[in-house]
Amino acid sequence: MNTTADTLRVSHVEIYTADARAAAADFVNSYGFQIFATAERGGPQGASRSVALRQGDIVLVMTEAIDEAHPAAAFVARHGDGIGDIALSTPDTRAAFHAAVELSAVPLAGPVERDGYVTAVLAAGFDDVRHTLVQRPADRAGDLGPLPGFVQVADLGPAPAGMPALTVLDHVAVTVRPGELGKSTAYYEEVFGYHGVYEELMVQGTEAMDSKAVRSPAGDLTFTVLAPDPAYDAGHIGDFLERHGSGGVHHLAFATEDIVTSVADLRERGIEFLKTPATYYDRLRTRLDLDRHSIDELQADGILADEDHAGQLYQIFTRTKHPKRTLFFEVIERIGADTFGGGNVKALYEAVQAERDETQESAQESAESGR
Repeated sequence: MNTTADTLRVSHVEIYTADARAAAADFVNSYGFQIFATAERGGPQGASRSVALRQGDIVLVMTEAIDEAHPAAAFVARHGDGIGDIALSTPDTRAAFHAAVELSAVPLAGPVERDGYVTAVLAAGFDDVRHTLVQRPADRAGDLGPLPGFVQVADLGPAPAGMPALTVLDHVAVTVRPGELGKSTAYYEEVFGYHGVYEELMVQGTEAMDSKAVRSPAGDLTFTVLAPDPAYDAGHIGDFLERHGSGGVHHLAFATEDIVTSVADLRERGIEFLKTPATYYDRLRTRLDLDRHSIDELQADGILADEDHAGQLYQIFTRTKHPKRTLFFEVIERIGADTFGGGNVKALYEAVQAERDETQESAQESAESGR
């Protein structure tokens, strides 16, 4: 096991996009993030333009390629906008990089130093997503700030009233091809010392989805990896793989301390969420005594509730606005729960499947009306 992996923590998530400024504006307007730094960078990996945003302890970086050498160019051409890099902070980039490579991690760029920062890049455990390792200067070791080359444009104070109050990145959901779930999760277990926290095969009629969640030694990054089961129809997980062009990040989950209030604020900002059938709440009344929020409150907003051995969780999923209908987001509140409720995994599958059917019906009606 790579003992330096114990010190790796989430630095930021980088979204590769065709237009960094427009993508940043969308997160500001829709999710309440605040812009705090910008950059135009060059170098061996190509030129790029970036905008860094923050809400709570969540840092997102929107990056567009300025030339074809930058990895964002090929990524956007293949997938459209999406998660290209999940960056990890470390007190010693060189040690973490070499330890990971010794344990079979795929190196993409060796350690380099600039302005007191040391960075290196490793391949992630799923297709063309990357992990940039970030060692900050000693006087900025605890910062949640961006990479070298950024210029701070705002000193973020307290969040204004009416913000959705998203706090941390709860987990990253990833979709991989059939048969690759074990290989992808093993990469994190063997290279980075992750451990399994959840595993389930969910069968829904003729379709099935296999899933496994692995968590970092530091406890601040969980990957929930999903794959179609080859013995069944692929369903909307297979649709993601086809539309995205490969495996990749399916959604980001943002934590909140009050999901009912946060969802109300997000709706005010124009965010639409997946619908949950009324029968879900009929069953919920018989299987769960809620520690917080009423079932009526949850049903009014379409929020799901479940529990595990450690407590309860509440979650809801946005409708995707992506042109390829791939990337979307989740809001989650945990009241002690440490993993993921099996009932909600099924409910999410049903909700996304219903949206998929609705989209297909709408497209068919449009095509027929145009004849």
